[in-house]
Amino acid sequence: GEPPFTGPTAQAIIARVMTEEPRSLSNQRKSIPPGVEAAVFTALEKIPGDRYATAAEFAAALADSGTISRRTVPIAAVHRTRRVNWLVTGGLVAAALAAGLLLGRRGAVAGEGAGQTVRAALDLGDSSVVLPIGNARLAISPSGDRVVYVGASGSDGLLSVRMLSEPASQQLSDTKGGFAPFFSPDGRSIGFFAPENGRTVIKVVPATGGVARTILTDSVAAYGGGDWGDDGNIYFANIDRGLSRVAATGGSVTRVAVRDSSRGIEEVDFADVLPGSRQAFVMLWQGSPSSNRVGVVDLRSGMITPLAAGSYARSMAPGSIAIGAADGSLLVAPFDAKHSRLSAEPLLVLRDVQGEISNGTMQYAVADNGTLVYQRRHAGNVTVLWVDRGGAFRAVDSTLKGQFSSVSLSPDATQLALAQGVPGGSEIWVKQLATGGFSRISGELDNADRPVWMPDGRHVGFLATRAGRRTAWVARSDGSDSARAIDPALGLYDEVWFDRAGRYTLFRSEGTLSGSRHLLVLEHGVDTTPRPLLRSHYDNYAMTLSPDGRWMAYASNESGSREVYVRPFPAVDSAKFAISTGGGLEPVWRRDGRELFFRSTRGEMYAVTVTPGPRFVHGSPHLLFARPEMALQDFYRSYDVHPDGTRFLMLSSGIGDANALNVIINWRPYVANAAP
Repeated sequence: GEPPFTGPTAQAIIARVMTEEPRSLSNQRKSIPPGVEAAVFTALEKIPGDRYATAAEFAAALADSGTISRRTVPIAAVHRTRRVNWLVTGGLVAAALAAGLLLGRRGAVAGEGAGQTVRAALDLGDSSVVLPIGNARLAISPSGDRVVYVGASGSDGLLSVRMLSEPASQQLSDTKGGFAPFFSPDGRSIGFFAPENGRTVIKVVPATGGVARTILTDSVAAYGGGDWGDDGNIYFANIDRGLSRVAATGGSVTRVAVRDSSRGIEEVDFADVLPGSRQAFVMLWQGSPSSNRVGVVDLRSGMITPLAAGSYARSMAPGSIAIGAADGSLLVAPFDAKHSRLSAEPLLVLRDVQGEISNGTMQYAVADNGTLVYQRRHAGNVTVLWVDRGGAFRAVDSTLKGQFSSVSLSPDATQLALAQGVPGGSEIWVKQLATGGFSRISGELDNADRPVWMPDGRHVGFLATRAGRRTAWVARSDGSDSARAIDPALGLYDEVWFDRAGRYTLFRSEGTLSGSRHLLVLEHGVDTTPRPLLRSHYDNYAMTLSPDGRWMAYASNESGSREVYVRPFPAVDSAKFAISTGGGLEPVWRRDGRELFFRSTRGEMYAVTVTPGPRFVHGSPHLLFARPEMALQDFYRSYDVHPDGTRFLMLSSGIGDANALNVIINWRPYVANAAP
């Protein structure tokens, strides 16, 4: 009269069905004959080939219960083509009925070594959510028994662990600001990245909670992720955008692989170390998620081998690779480790995995036992929104959806310029708000992004690549001409800005290494090529001139943390004013120059009052709202402000907080039915 497995939630019951043995019947009721117990336990075997092939065999075993001993049915007795609903199998029936479930995927193939494919939602409840940070935010233990994700504690992120067999999550209290978590090979510890004193550090915390210990405080990239190899080393993306390793106990850092810009590989990110720690799958950043490739790094020689189009790669034992693509697809292919190549075409498995357009990560993880956990894609496209000063928002145009990464509002607020991701790169499009017209202006240039309007309202500047060189371009907003390079020398740039009077054009040098981002200026009619404006041992970026042209706001890490500053322009060395104090990015002036806005890394929007004039007089930052689900860029800006200062133009993927994750237990049979 009792189910063989019990638990406080449906997920707990499913996890125990898949991982535990049923309780002994004779211990609960001594009068049950041993032969009956043996027959029942045979019927409850987890692998179809180990159970009775027919009801008649089960009946015969029960009839002969006086002499039967527990055994398994020969594999040959199983009908290889028989298809089984995972609910209609032995103990799963009782567990499912007891929990009142209606879950699962019909049609898992019963055969040698094939278990049931179980699909379920892992409900996190009302007290826990997955935060929509722009980075990897979940991982699963090698044994598949627990998941770690970036949860919330007030306004701060905090790692949370959820055992699949338990009804609630446990917050790891010493993980404030943690992101991109990863498990140790034995599943007992969790590594993660966190901001600390203006830097990104690597920490390790027990999976059951406790004090986190710091492993590394320097040379760590802010967004590149990492993994824990079974050789005892943590492999991570370094500040030079290559791959390094450090012992999990701390110590010296060894460089493993360097990026190869000659092959278009700007960064080597988000390593996933294969068993044996001889190779690692990596993201090969090539300008945008849609143009990225996944590759494999030889951890001894440092050789990088591109494998396939895609943005985020994870190992799938035995001998396969799971590839997340920018459009939310998840593909799987067999991997030939000896020759560092795929041995067959990737197969499409899922279409609805959440991705991050800002850095190309995909929200999924794979355990060694074949369990997949992922966050379902919510909106699929980025929405362009008006957000008021209180944080309330509405769509600019319900039809305006796409893979947008940056946006700029024309001086008269009648047009939008947007960078839109497309297969193989990104393009610049202009939207007419009154008529709805939508036209491309970047022509045949590659990886066009970061648009900014010229003061005349008829031209748009942007960054794009031609023949392997990324520089600044300008084109008419109606698309009636071809884009032309702003700097005839085709200097390498990552940002461009124009002063309102049309006298100056500002550039930011192309930067991937720490300290390589510098500001330059071109004075029209005076300079033939851009000259240095602000150059230091630190990164300076996101520059923007006040409407009167007297002041330049920018972001820098010169203090050890990313903050917003203001300097006089063009005499930038004559004074400096610190604007933000607790971290600041993405400065934008109000069109009348009376306010300067910036954002924190937590998605908080701040406003600073400014008194226009020959002296820079400003107030203290005050918080307007917090919208962490809105797009945010570390070295640029992903929003604009309306001329009247009452609302902001922002990008949102519509993700928001997620209160559930999706789990597929034993998804290899599911993969076997995938399509090319």
